[in-house]
Amino acid sequence: MIARSLTELINRRQRSLKQTQAIQRSIYDFVLRNSPNLKTGQFQKISNADLGMLFQITDEQIFDGLLGQLCERSSDRPLSFRLSTRMTTCGGMTTMQRESRRGALPEFEIAIATSPLFDTFKVDTAAKVGGLVCHNRLQALQRIMEHEMLHLAELLLFSDSNCSGSQFKRYARRHFGHTESNHRLLTPSDFAKKKLGIAIGDTVCFEVGGKSMTGIINRITKRATVLVADSKGTKYTDGKRYSKFYVPLNMLRRK
Repeated sequence: MIARSLTELINRRQRSLKQTQAIQRSIYDFVLRNSPNLKTGQFQKISNADLGMLFQITDEQIFDGLLGQLCERSSDRPLSFRLSTRMTTCGGMTTMQRESRRGALPEFEIAIATSPLFDTFKVDTAAKVGGLVCHNRLQALQRIMEHEMLHLAELLLFSDSNCSGSQFKRYARRHFGHTESNHRLLTPSDFAKKKLGIAIGDTVCFEVGGKSMTGIINRITKRATVLVADSKGTKYTDGKRYSKFYVPLNMLRRK
């Protein structure tokens, strides 16, 4: 039974940290040799297929391929992979969805956030992911995928997963050498502050249709939400009225 075999493996297999690091390096080298996109550690483009390749080789090397097999047996469709441009404050997310119809099997997806992964290494030379220092995007991607694979394992075996829990932390350290459950990648706010010198609450200038506007940054995601004083605008909690503009970060100038 696949579930029993995976449970025994994930709970009992022991490797030294040196052995784990050697396996991770072999996976890194394999991806560089075989991916059409990830040709360098600081790759410039990535596809869903690259995520699938990374998952498969990691599963084979770490879990004897049992994770993918159990997922296939447990789901209505193959495990799906997705690159997310909307997630900006986490490295990835693993989800289990079940349709309401009777007898429906769950569907699983691993999504990887592209903005933190790409933006971090535009301004920093290293970042901690899972507590491990990563010097390029591929190393960071590996650590994120490893983290999400453990979420998938817990969902498949126990129908729930919590990376703050002692069990998850034990698995992360045992199988991947992770020492933390969080990823210290740059959020859009971090990137804007480091790269452009702007932050939430700053007064900035920008142009709309050739007209110069001045406002206050209220939020930063892929774009900045800027509030411009306007007597006909929406009333906010400070008692003033503003019009809201969504402005690309590179169009803002701090006043």
